[in-house]
Formats: sequence, C-alpha cells, structure tokens
Amino acid sequence: MALQYLENGEILENEVVGPDTWRMAIRAPKITDAAQPGQFVMVAVGHESSDPLLRRPLSIHRAENDVLTLLYRIVGKGTKLMSHMKRGEDISLLGPLGKGFQLHATEHHCLVGGGLGVAPLLFLAKEIKRRLPDEKMTILLGGRNSKELLVLADFQHVAPVLVATDDGSQGLHGLITALLDQEISGPATIYTCGPSPMMKGVASLARHRNWPCQVSLETMMACGMGACLGCTVQRAGIDETEKKYVHVCKDGPVFEAGEIWL
Repeated sequence: MALQYLENGEILENEVVGPDTWRMAIRAPKITDAAQPGQFVMVAVGHESSDPLLRRPLSIHRAENDVLTLLYRIVGKGTKLMSHMKRGEDISLLGPLGKGFQLHATEHHCLVGGGLGVAPLLFLAKEIKRRLPDEKMTILLGGRNSKELLVLADFQHVAPVLVATDDGSQGLHGLITALLDQEISGPATIYTCGPSPMMKGVASLARHRNWPCQVSLETMMACGMGACLGCTVQRAGIDETEKKYVHVCKDGPVFEAGEIWL
C-alpha cells in the first residue's frame, strides 16, 4: 500500500493566479516525497473550528524540494477560507491519495488541460521531463478566455504549449478538442483533465486515433479514501462479471479513458 500521511504543513505562499483562482505553496516534506502525478490531498480549512467539517480534495500541482503546491478556485466556504490564509500559518493535509498517471515510453506525450483541470498536469509534465527527457511532449491548454489560461508560463518552461480559447482571445478560436485534432498526428499517448464534456471529447478523439488515453476525473468527495462512497461513478462497457461502479478517490482519480467512456 502506498504511503499516506496526516501532515501539518507550513504555508510559504498563497497568491492569486487567475479569476478566483489561487496557488498555495506548503512545506510538507513527507507528502511531497511520496507524491506521484495525478494524486491529491484532502485539506482541512476550518482552522481551529469544525466549520467547514469536511476536508477539501485538491490535486497536487507541484511536489519538489519538500514543497507541495496546490492550485484551487474559490467555489465555496472552504476554498474562501483557504484564500485568506497567510504565509507562516499551518494547514492540515492528508495524502497523497488516489491512483495517479501511469508513465510508459511513447513517441509523443500529449497533455490536454481545460480550466482548473490544468492543476495536476504541471506535476505530470515535470515528471515526464525528468524521467523520459528524450521523448517528445506537447501541452494543450484551453479556457473560456485568455485570463483563464492558468499558469501558462509555468507550462511553457517545461515543453511546447498550444492554446485554445472559447472566445478567440488567445490561440485557436474554438474547443481544445479541435486543437488536438488539428495539431497532433501520429502515435501519441494522451493525458487529460478538465470539464467532463471536454475530457469525453478528448477520449472520443483518442479512441478514433487509436491513442492510449488517461483521464483524471473530478468529483465531490467527503473522505478521500473510499469509505463514504460519495464519489462513485459508473463504468462503461460492463458485463455481469465486472464491477459496475468505481470510486474516484480510491480507484482513481486517474482512469484509462475506455473504462469510463466508450
């Protein structure tokens, strides 16, 4: 079983990086050392009170030099509280949790992220570059507009980046699936995270092109360890001998695309 820790980390940085979007760097050496791309942590944001009671699941954005970095968007009380936390404060983390991306030798690694779905892909891109430095990598990022192309410069330091925006304010005017179809040819392995319709479109194109494709699902979670059954999703293509449902927190969050969508 993979190592998991309950660790009080020290906040080193908490800054705005986009519309209602923040990046928090935390000194948490145990979790950082054990983390793999695609895994996540459960974050306690209630400080000394019990409100909110439940921890928040957040993808690991970076993990290096004893520092864990999280990319998050303000969507409710918990993440609003996170945005007010300051350098030097402690924050409680449980992790690393879940099954991450599986790396194999391939002719072309292609990472496809939409909106906040870019969060786990920077860690993945850095790990590909570290472990497979001679293999080609391209990163495709999409957003509703140029302001929602999050931490673009960080990705550009790792590999070539292509972008698409819904309003045409930067890059291709259109969906990121159109960019993938237009710009990537030949054998490739696809890794994607973002809104479900986007990932479903990416998975469909990957199936048509015979590209292996891994998808990182985002769902509501209460425990992060498979006990509450709150993050259950139905598998695709099941028969009577197969497990009908999977738990995103324990069986994922990363799955082979064909396990979720046919």
